[in-house]
Amino acid sequence: MKKIFTYLGIAALSAVLFSSCGLENKPAVFDDSFAFVAFDEATMNIDEDSKDTLLVPVTLASVSGLNETISYVVTDTLSKKGARGGVNFDLVDSTGTLSFDAENRTQYIAIVPHPDGAYTGDLTFTISLNASANVALGTLSLCTITINDIDHPLTPILGEYDLTGEDNWDGVSTWTLTIYKDAEDDHMVWLDNLYNNSGWAGAQVLRFYGNVNDEMTSIVIPLGQEAEYAYSNGKHLYLRGLTGEGYSVESGNLVATIGTNDDGKVTLDFGKELGVWVTIRDTGNIGIIWPGMFAVKK
Repeated sequence: MKKIFTYLGIAALSAVLFSSCGLENKPAVFDDSFAFVAFDEATMNIDEDSKDTLLVPVTLASVSGLNETISYVVTDTLSKKGARGGVNFDLVDSTGTLSFDAENRTQYIAIVPHPDGAYTGDLTFTISLNASANVALGTLSLCTITINDIDHPLTPILGEYDLTGEDNWDGVSTWTLTIYKDAEDDHMVWLDNLYNNSGWAGAQVLRFYGNVNDEMTSIVIPLGQEAEYAYSNGKHLYLRGLTGEGYSVESGNLVATIGTNDDGKVTLDFGKELGVWVTIRDTGNIGIIWPGMFAVKK
Protein backbone atom coordinates (compact mmCIF):
# COMPACT_ATOMS: atom_id res chain seq x y z
CA MET A 1 0.00 0.00 0.00
CA LYS A 2 2.86 2.39 0.80
CA LYS A 3 4.35 1.86 -2.68
CA ILE A 4 1.01 2.58 -4.35
CA PHE A 5 0.79 5.96 -2.59
CA THR A 6 4.41 6.71 -3.54
CA TYR A 7 3.74 6.05 -7.22
CA LEU A 8 0.56 8.10 -7.14
CA GLY A 9 2.41 10.97 -5.52
CA ILE A 10 5.12 10.94 -8.17
CA ALA A 11 2.52 10.84 -10.92
CA ALA A 12 0.63 13.76 -9.41
CA LEU A 13 3.82 15.78 -9.02
CA SER A 14 4.80 15.07 -12.62
CA ALA A 15 1.42 16.26 -13.79
CA VAL A 16 1.81 19.49 -11.90
CA LEU A 17 5.31 20.10 -13.24
CA PHE A 18 4.23 19.29 -16.79
CA SER A 19 1.27 21.62 -16.71
CA SER A 20 3.28 24.41 -15.11
CA CYS A 21 5.87 24.28 -17.88
CA GLY A 22 3.36 24.91 -20.64
CA LEU A 23 3.86 28.23 -22.37
CA GLU A 24 0.15 28.88 -22.30
CA ASN A 25 0.09 28.83 -18.48
CA LYS A 26 0.63 32.40 -17.40
CA PRO A 27 0.18 33.74 -13.87
CA ALA A 28 -3.16 35.40 -13.25
CA VAL A 29 -2.94 39.16 -13.18
CA PHE A 30 -5.21 41.16 -10.89
CA ASP A 31 -5.98 44.57 -12.32
CA ASP A 32 -8.12 47.40 -11.06
CA SER A 33 -11.07 46.36 -13.18
CA PHE A 34 -11.56 43.77 -10.43
CA ALA A 35 -11.28 46.26 -7.56
CA PHE A 36 -13.78 45.72 -4.77
CA VAL A 37 -14.67 47.13 -1.36
CA ALA A 38 -15.70 45.10 1.67
CA PHE A 39 -15.87 45.06 5.45
CA ASP A 40 -13.03 43.25 7.18
CA GLU A 41 -15.51 41.57 9.54
CA ALA A 42 -19.15 40.53 9.23
CA THR A 43 -20.03 41.25 12.86
CA MET A 44 -18.65 43.49 15.60
CA ASN A 45 -19.81 44.47 19.07
CA ILE A 46 -19.21 46.97 21.85
CA ASP A 47 -20.59 47.52 25.36
CA GLU A 48 -23.09 50.33 25.59
CA ASP A 49 -21.07 52.07 28.33
CA SER A 50 -17.71 51.67 26.60
CA LYS A 51 -15.44 54.71 26.73
CA ASP A 52 -13.83 53.54 23.50
CA THR A 53 -14.94 54.26 19.97
CA LEU A 54 -15.78 51.22 17.86
CA LEU A 55 -13.78 51.35 14.62
CA VAL A 56 -15.34 49.28 11.83
CA PRO A 57 -12.69 48.58 9.16
CA VAL A 58 -13.53 48.77 5.46
CA THR A 59 -10.94 47.88 2.81
CA LEU A 60 -10.78 48.77 -0.88
CA ALA A 61 -8.79 46.06 -2.67
CA SER A 62 -6.99 47.35 -5.75
CA VAL A 63 -3.55 47.17 -7.35
CA SER A 64 -2.76 50.83 -7.74
CA GLY A 65 -4.64 52.09 -4.70
CA LEU A 66 -7.59 53.76 -6.37
CA ASN A 67 -8.66 57.24 -5.41
CA GLU A 68 -12.29 56.49 -4.72
CA THR A 69 -15.10 57.57 -2.43
CA ILE A 70 -17.48 54.86 -1.25
CA SER A 71 -20.79 55.53 0.44
CA TYR A 72 -22.48 53.45 3.11
CA VAL A 73 -25.91 53.27 4.70
CA VAL A 74 -26.74 52.70 8.35
CA THR A 75 -30.00 50.87 8.97
CA ASP A 76 -31.42 51.29 12.45
CA THR A 77 -34.81 49.81 13.14
CA LEU A 78 -37.62 50.53 15.54
CA SER A 79 -37.93 46.87 16.49
CA LYS A 80 -37.38 45.71 20.07
CA LYS A 81 -33.85 44.56 19.26
CA GLY A 82 -32.97 47.45 16.94
CA ALA A 83 -30.46 50.11 17.98
CA ARG A 84 -31.39 53.65 17.03
CA GLY A 85 -28.99 56.29 15.77
CA GLY A 86 -28.82 59.32 18.04
CA VAL A 87 -30.22 57.28 20.93
CA ASN A 88 -28.15 54.14 21.29
CA PHE A 89 -25.18 55.23 19.17
CA ASP A 90 -23.73 58.07 17.10
CA LEU A 91 -21.53 58.09 14.02
CA VAL A 92 -18.42 60.20 14.49
CA ASP A 93 -18.60 61.16 10.81
CA SER A 94 -22.13 61.79 9.57
CA THR A 95 -21.23 62.15 5.86
CA GLY A 96 -21.81 58.46 5.14
CA THR A 97 -18.72 58.22 2.92
CA LEU A 98 -15.18 56.83 3.05
CA SER A 99 -12.31 58.09 0.90
CA PHE A 100 -9.57 55.70 -0.25
CA ASP A 101 -6.23 56.12 -2.02
CA ALA A 102 -2.88 54.32 -2.26
CA GLU A 103 -1.90 55.34 1.27
CA ASN A 104 -5.31 54.70 2.77
CA ARG A 105 -6.56 51.37 1.49
CA THR A 106 -8.42 50.67 4.75
CA GLN A 107 -10.69 53.24 6.33
CA TYR A 108 -12.88 53.11 9.41
CA ILE A 109 -16.47 53.88 10.32
CA ALA A 110 -16.30 55.22 13.88
CA ILE A 111 -19.19 54.53 16.23
CA VAL A 112 -19.78 55.86 19.74
CA PRO A 113 -22.27 53.84 21.87
CA HIS A 114 -24.58 55.38 24.48
CA PRO A 115 -25.83 53.73 27.68
CA ASP A 116 -29.58 53.98 28.10
CA GLY A 117 -29.91 53.07 31.77
CA ALA A 118 -32.55 50.44 31.06
CA TYR A 119 -32.62 46.72 30.40
CA THR A 120 -33.38 46.45 26.70
CA GLY A 121 -31.26 43.44 25.82
CA ASP A 122 -28.51 43.64 23.23
CA LEU A 123 -29.39 45.93 20.33
CA THR A 124 -28.22 45.67 16.74
CA PHE A 125 -28.01 47.72 13.58
CA THR A 126 -26.41 47.17 10.20
CA ILE A 127 -24.10 49.07 7.89
CA SER A 128 -24.15 48.31 4.17
CA LEU A 129 -21.70 49.47 1.52
CA ASN A 130 -22.61 50.82 -1.90
CA ALA A 131 -20.73 49.98 -5.08
CA SER A 132 -19.39 52.73 -7.32
CA ALA A 133 -18.76 53.02 -11.04
CA ASN A 134 -15.19 51.73 -10.56
CA VAL A 135 -15.48 49.51 -7.51
CA ALA A 136 -17.66 46.45 -6.98
CA LEU A 137 -18.85 45.03 -3.69
CA GLY A 138 -16.91 42.22 -2.05
CA THR A 139 -18.47 39.31 -0.19
CA LEU A 140 -18.70 41.19 3.10
CA SER A 141 -20.74 44.15 1.97
CA LEU A 142 -22.81 44.27 5.16
CA CYS A 143 -21.69 44.42 8.79
CA THR A 144 -23.93 43.86 11.80
CA ILE A 145 -23.08 45.86 14.92
CA THR A 146 -24.24 44.71 18.35
CA ILE A 147 -24.41 47.09 21.30
CA ASN A 148 -24.13 44.94 24.41
CA ASP A 149 -26.61 45.81 27.16
CA ILE A 150 -24.84 46.29 30.50
CA ASP A 151 -28.15 46.41 32.39
CA HIS A 152 -28.81 42.69 31.99
CA PRO A 153 -30.01 41.37 35.38
CA LEU A 154 -27.44 38.55 35.32
CA THR A 155 -24.46 40.84 34.59
CA PRO A 156 -22.88 40.31 38.06
CA ILE A 157 -22.43 36.57 37.44
CA LEU A 158 -21.46 36.66 33.76
CA GLY A 159 -17.86 36.32 32.66
CA GLU A 160 -14.79 34.23 33.44
CA TYR A 161 -14.18 32.16 36.57
CA ASP A 162 -11.28 30.17 37.98
CA LEU A 163 -12.94 26.79 38.50
CA THR A 164 -11.15 24.29 40.74
CA GLY A 165 -12.00 20.62 40.91
CA GLU A 166 -10.53 17.14 40.98
CA ASP A 167 -10.00 16.02 37.41
CA ASN A 168 -10.22 12.26 36.95
CA TRP A 169 -6.87 12.22 35.11
CA ASP A 170 -5.02 15.36 36.19
CA GLY A 171 -5.93 15.49 39.88
CA VAL A 172 -6.82 18.80 41.52
CA SER A 173 -6.82 21.40 38.73
CA THR A 174 -7.92 24.96 38.05
CA TRP A 175 -9.24 26.04 34.66
CA THR A 176 -11.34 28.80 33.12
CA LEU A 177 -15.12 28.49 33.17
CA THR A 178 -16.96 31.20 31.21
CA ILE A 179 -20.62 32.03 31.75
CA TYR A 180 -22.59 33.68 28.95
CA LYS A 181 -26.07 35.13 28.92
CA ASP A 182 -28.78 33.72 26.69
CA ALA A 183 -29.88 35.89 23.79
CA GLU A 184 -33.57 35.62 24.68
CA ASP A 185 -34.08 34.34 28.24
CA ASP A 186 -32.78 36.63 30.99
CA HIS A 187 -32.89 33.77 33.53
CA MET A 188 -30.74 31.41 31.45
CA VAL A 189 -26.96 31.20 31.20
CA TRP A 190 -24.59 29.08 29.11
CA LEU A 191 -21.55 27.47 30.72
CA ASP A 192 -18.42 27.04 28.62
CA ASN A 193 -15.84 24.45 29.71
CA LEU A 194 -17.58 23.11 32.80
CA TYR A 195 -15.51 19.95 32.37
CA ASN A 196 -11.83 21.03 32.11
CA ASN A 197 -11.19 20.31 28.45
CA SER A 198 -10.27 23.46 26.52
CA GLY A 199 -10.10 21.45 23.30
CA TRP A 200 -13.86 21.03 23.58
CA ALA A 201 -14.69 24.59 24.59
CA GLY A 202 -14.93 28.09 23.17
CA ALA A 203 -18.04 27.80 20.99
CA GLN A 204 -21.76 28.14 21.66
CA VAL A 205 -22.45 24.64 20.35
CA LEU A 206 -20.21 23.10 23.05
CA ARG A 207 -21.91 24.73 26.04
CA PHE A 208 -24.46 23.49 28.54
CA TYR A 209 -27.19 25.67 29.98
CA GLY A 210 -28.33 26.52 33.47
CA ASN A 211 -31.27 28.46 34.92
CA VAL A 212 -30.80 31.23 37.48
CA ASN A 213 -33.47 31.71 40.14
CA ASP A 214 -35.19 35.05 40.73
CA GLU A 215 -33.10 35.77 43.82
CA MET A 216 -29.93 35.08 41.83
CA THR A 217 -28.66 32.73 44.52
CA SER A 218 -28.24 29.58 42.42
CA ILE A 219 -27.69 28.21 38.94
CA VAL A 220 -29.62 25.01 38.30
CA ILE A 221 -27.98 22.91 35.58
CA PRO A 222 -30.20 20.08 34.27
CA LEU A 223 -28.43 16.73 33.96
CA GLY A 224 -29.07 14.59 30.90
CA GLN A 225 -28.92 17.59 28.55
CA GLU A 226 -27.09 17.51 25.24
CA ALA A 227 -24.94 20.27 23.77
CA GLU A 228 -25.78 21.33 20.24
CA TYR A 229 -22.54 20.00 18.78
CA ALA A 230 -22.68 16.56 17.19
CA TYR A 231 -19.59 14.41 16.59
CA SER A 232 -18.90 12.83 13.19
CA ASN A 233 -21.01 9.83 14.20
CA GLY A 234 -23.98 12.08 14.93
CA LYS A 235 -23.69 11.72 18.71
CA HIS A 236 -23.88 14.83 20.90
CA LEU A 237 -21.95 15.99 23.94
CA TYR A 238 -23.93 14.69 26.90
CA LEU A 239 -23.90 16.02 30.48
CA ARG A 240 -24.39 13.68 33.40
CA GLY A 241 -23.59 13.97 37.09
CA LEU A 242 -20.99 11.93 38.95
CA THR A 243 -21.35 10.78 42.57
CA GLY A 244 -18.46 10.41 44.98
CA GLU A 245 -18.82 6.65 44.60
CA GLY A 246 -18.31 6.92 40.85
CA TYR A 247 -21.91 6.40 39.75
CA SER A 248 -23.43 8.22 36.78
CA VAL A 249 -26.48 10.42 37.37
CA GLU A 250 -28.51 11.21 34.26
CA SER A 251 -31.51 13.03 35.73
CA GLY A 252 -32.07 15.81 38.24
CA ASN A 253 -29.82 18.86 38.52
CA LEU A 254 -26.34 19.99 39.35
CA VAL A 255 -26.78 23.12 41.49
CA ALA A 256 -24.19 25.88 41.85
CA THR A 257 -24.81 28.16 44.82
CA ILE A 258 -23.94 31.78 44.09
CA GLY A 259 -22.08 33.69 46.80
CA THR A 260 -19.21 36.10 47.40
CA ASN A 261 -15.83 35.67 49.05
CA ASP A 262 -13.98 38.00 51.43
CA ASP A 263 -12.67 39.99 48.47
CA GLY A 264 -16.19 40.63 47.21
CA LYS A 265 -15.76 38.33 44.20
CA VAL A 266 -18.64 36.17 43.00
CA THR A 267 -18.25 32.50 43.86
CA LEU A 268 -19.98 29.32 42.67
CA ASP A 269 -20.15 26.36 45.02
CA PHE A 270 -21.20 23.18 43.20
CA GLY A 271 -21.52 21.20 46.42
CA LYS A 272 -20.06 17.90 47.56
CA GLU A 273 -22.69 15.54 46.18
CA LEU A 274 -22.16 15.68 42.43
CA GLY A 275 -19.41 16.38 39.94
CA VAL A 276 -19.70 16.36 36.15
CA TRP A 277 -19.18 13.59 33.63
CA VAL A 278 -19.31 14.72 30.00
CA THR A 279 -19.26 12.17 27.20
CA ILE A 280 -20.07 11.80 23.56
CA ARG A 281 -22.83 9.21 23.72
CA ASP A 282 -21.57 5.69 23.06
CA THR A 283 -18.22 7.13 21.94
CA GLY A 284 -15.92 8.39 24.68
CA ASN A 285 -15.24 10.69 27.63
CA ILE A 286 -14.70 14.42 27.24
CA GLY A 287 -14.28 15.38 30.89
CA ILE A 288 -14.75 13.83 34.33
CA ILE A 289 -14.68 16.04 37.43
CA TRP A 290 -15.35 14.59 40.88
CA PRO A 291 -17.67 16.30 43.42
CA GLY A 292 -16.40 19.40 45.21
CA MET A 293 -16.09 21.95 42.37
CA PHE A 294 -15.70 25.59 43.41
CA ALA A 295 -15.31 28.69 41.22
CA VAL A 296 -14.22 32.30 41.84
CA LYS A 297 -14.95 35.03 39.31
CA LYS A 298 -11.84 36.60 37.80
